[in-house]
Amino acid sequence: MIYYSVIPAEQALQDPASTGPDYREVEVEGVLMTVEMVGEDARIVRLHSPDLAHYLNPRFQPGNKVTLS
Repeated sequence: MIYYSVIPAEQALQDPASTGPDYREVEVEGVLMTVEMVGEDARIVRLHSPDLAHYLNPRFQPGNKVTLS
C-alpha cells in the first residue's frame, strides 16, 4: 500500500492509544493559561488573557515554568 500525506509518517502511523503531552488549562495569579505538565512543574504553552499587560510580563512568557498551588 502507498501512503501519501503531508503529515510525517511517524506521526500519522503512531499508535493512537499512546499518550501525548499532558496539557491543562489553569489560572495563575489571575491569568488563564495552558500549561504542559513536566513532572511536578508546569511549563507555560499559551496565554488566554484579554489583558495585554499579561503578554508583556516576562513571568508569563511561553516556555517559563510556573508553580501550581
